[in-house]
Amino acid sequence: MLKKNFPAFHITRTIIILNVTMLLMISLADQVKAQGADQLLREGSRYQAVDDTSDRAADVYQQLMRSHPKSVEAEAAQFFLGSYYTRKFFIIEKRSNVQDWGSMNRAEQELYAYIGKYPNGVYVADAYYTLGLIALRRDYQENARILWTRTRDAAAKDRKVYIFRVTWSPSNDDVIKGYCDTVALSDISLALLSKKASFNQAANELTNWARYNCRAEAGPR
Repeated sequence: MLKKNFPAFHITRTIIILNVTMLLMISLADQVKAQGADQLLREGSRYQAVDDTSDRAADVYQQLMRSHPKSVEAEAAQFFLGSYYTRKFFIIEKRSNVQDWGSMNRAEQELYAYIGKYPNGVYVADAYYTLGLIALRRDYQENARILWTRTRDAAAKDRKVYIFRVTWSPSNDDVIKGYCDTVALSDISLALLSKKASFNQAANELTNWARYNCRAEAGPR
């Protein structure tokens, strides 16, 4: 039986082809995974945008974090999960005059989890600011002061805080959809605490301030 001798360059070429194929397969798998994370984030955001309080948004965000834990979208999902439960509390309170403190507790838990996981994250100032609002709603003014001071301190990492509404309202007049300068927003919020403003007073003042000071385009964060 004849033995076939393969030249070394044929073996080398075969190895190179196999390596390139493997790299392409890994790259394609990563792309598919990233697309899946992006799709999940959009799905959760759609539920949240229509003021759904059935926890479908929360379920999708948690699914994203489980299936794509190291993705950029997982960081966003962690913050959005906290903001979802905050929004849920205010929606139920406005619509039904019921204080769903379980949702508020969960909001705090998820926002602190965000800060713990992503101390230099792109939503760190947003997380501290939302926690300050929660503290003020609980009438913990000193806690709100501490958290809004931390918001200001986080400006070096996160220069803008996005506000859709300061707090939930059925009125379109209260929709801001703007990016607020972190330092300026912290300063006006701390000033309202110095005036001993109630939560409703502070929310109204902040809404009026944000209408004129928060821009639709983010600029550098």
